Amino acid sequence: MARESQGLQVLLIVFVMLTVVLGVTTYLYVKRADETTHAATAAKADQKKAEEATADKQKECDLLKQLIGMPERTIEEIKKQHDDDMATYGNARRPAADGTPSDTPLFDSNNLHYQRLLAGMFKTIEDRSAELVQSRATLADLQARFKTREDQKDEAMKRVSGDYKSMEDKIKQIGTDFVAVNTGTSAEVKVMVEKVTKVSTEAAEAQKEAEKEKKNARDVVAQKEKEIQDVIKAHPAAGEGGGTETPQGEITWVSDAQKMVWINRGQADGLPRQTKFTVYSADSSVGAKAVKKGQIEVMRIEGAHTAQCRILEDKLADPIMAGDKVFTYGWSPGQQDHFALAGVMNLDGDGRNQLNIVRGLITQNGGVIDCQLDEQGHKVGLVTPSTRFAVIGDPPEKNASPEFIKNNGEILRDVDRYQLRKLTLADFKQRMNYQKTSSVEHFGGASTSDVGRAASALKSNKAAASKAAPSEPKSDE
Repeated sequence: MARESQGLQVLLIVFVMLTVVLGVTTYLYVKRADETTHAATAAKADQKKAEEATADKQKECDLLKQLIGMPERTIEEIKKQHDDDMATYGNARRPAADGTPSDTPLFDSNNLHYQRLLAGMFKTIEDRSAELVQSRATLADLQARFKTREDQKDEAMKRVSGDYKSMEDKIKQIGTDFVAVNTGTSAEVKVMVEKVTKVSTEAAEAQKEAEKEKKNARDVVAQKEKEIQDVIKAHPAAGEGGGTETPQGEITWVSDAQKMVWINRGQADGLPRQTKFTVYSADSSVGAKAVKKGQIEVMRIEGAHTAQCRILEDKLADPIMAGDKVFTYGWSPGQQDHFALAGVMNLDGDGRNQLNIVRGLITQNGGVIDCQLDEQGHKVGLVTPSTRFAVIGDPPEKNASPEFIKNNGEILRDVDRYQLRKLTLADFKQRMNYQKTSSVEHFGGASTSDVGRAASALKSNKAAASKAAPSEPKSDE
């Protein structure tokens, strides 16, 4: 019995050990299975996220292809098309002053893409559209003048032809009379012959004069046709090419005693006070070679199309008169020119930043400043598609702040991006009729002469207001 009990105990111990080993093994197996199941689930989730990200990227790629008009092409084909487009359209040259292409490229070949190309082309189209409108107006004016000359020529031809026919009738009548009196006395015949000879001579002279008139008329027609052809050649497609500067108004009344004039521009034209105009004679065109008669400044807006101005400059030998044309660079009737300022505005070459004077000249001439650098180099405003001119000053000094240099570079890049018309300081001073008046500057950038002129202007305004004559132009408000 003792041996059987020991055997049972051994069997029990073995059974217990096997049970423990089986339990541990089962636990480890189940744990490993759970870990494998969790890993598989996580891998599937990651795979799904990767597939969704790939699908999103594919959608973005398809959308971009659709936006650039190449939905069915591969990336390699799109890149080749991009390179071909940049080589074809990105090599455009900036037009020179005479309208012909120059060697200066419109775009930087190192930073060329579709967005910049479109912006540059849009700006070019806007400029060409404005030039086209101006050229068509010039062509229409030439055609009207040509028609007037043609009408005058036709009237002269009719008058000469009538005189010539009348002379022929007289010759025929004299010939008839001569035949009728041929049997008369020799004295009468002699008188008649002299009369016929005289009339024949007059007829020959009249015929020569008529031929001369015809030749002059033909010359006028040929000259006008040549002018029209020259305009067409200079402005292809009914007027493409460089525009000319046209006057923005004219002087309607002059008061020499008060040194005041009135012009036909006012509130309805968007004319601001203190706008300065250059005055040209009524029979001259406004251009680089035209000789100015003087300069005026708007003092008071009196009506929709009436403004009072004071005379800043005039010539005793060539006084300002009613009908003279006025021109300014920064304003046009119904619209304002927008400017961007870059660099240091050193107008007088003395190393000072005369930004206040530049801003004053632009605003006084009706212009708007869209973007500029203040005296500390901070960027104020932005260059927009409506910005037209860029005044380029001196580059920042080497010891200038990094912000000044950075902001100045950004403005210059925007100027190139929008293809703005660049003005050097010399061009700007000439356009604005700026002259250095004094080397003494007071706080705020105003010189002693500026202060004196301001006091004189205030005094003149008070005198003009108190002495205004009843015969002065009435307001059309």
